[in-house]
Amino acid sequence: MAGQAQVDAGQPSPEKKATPGLRERQKEDRRSRIVDAARQLFASSGLEDITIEAIAEIAGVSSVTVHNYYGTKSGVLLALVAQSDRQLIETLERELAGKTNNLVDLLEAFLDIICQHTLTHLDKAIWRQVIASSVNDTDPRFGKVYTALDERLAYVLITEIKVLQAAGHVNPAVKPGDLGKALFNLQNMRFIEFIATDTVSKDSVVEALKRDITALLAVA
Repeated sequence: MAGQAQVDAGQPSPEKKATPGLRERQKEDRRSRIVDAARQLFASSGLEDITIEAIAEIAGVSSVTVHNYYGTKSGVLLALVAQSDRQLIETLERELAGKTNNLVDLLEAFLDIICQHTLTHLDKAIWRQVIASSVNDTDPRFGKVYTALDERLAYVLITEIKVLQAAGHVNPAVKPGDLGKALFNLQNMRFIEFIATDTVSKDSVVEALKRDITALLAVA
């Protein structure tokens, strides 16, 4: 029994084992509430009009907590974008994987998914703030985050172009990386057009991109 007592004494109690996991769940819950609160505010107000205190009030936490987790309101917006990015990449990979047999259909599906994701996850107004922040010097992290997102999105497109090429639907002499980046930049132009104003519909920009690609392929 003495030996058993020594073994037991060397083991952490069930309560101590649970504490770290509980703390992490509490942190994650606070982070989620902060990001959700920020989403509400950024959808209706510009970055310059939002305060850490307002985010904290809606999230039900202290402004110190928001600051400790994200540093600034720009940091909260970055977290919101990062969360959306992860979901978008997962959706693209799932919905596109080998499901088209030509470049026109691939680009059409690609932009359609991105536009739909924008409408359901971040909102056009928030995207306008993200893009504006990515091209000014208020927070250099935005430019890096936006560039990294573009690179990941282009990689998804390049991967699908390789699949089409392997199936004989794309000229084998074409470099998938070069073609993917060029087509990504073209669809990105249409995406900017989509989010620039609330009056532009998803269907209209997807149709415009379809005409763009069809015209380019006809020339080639």
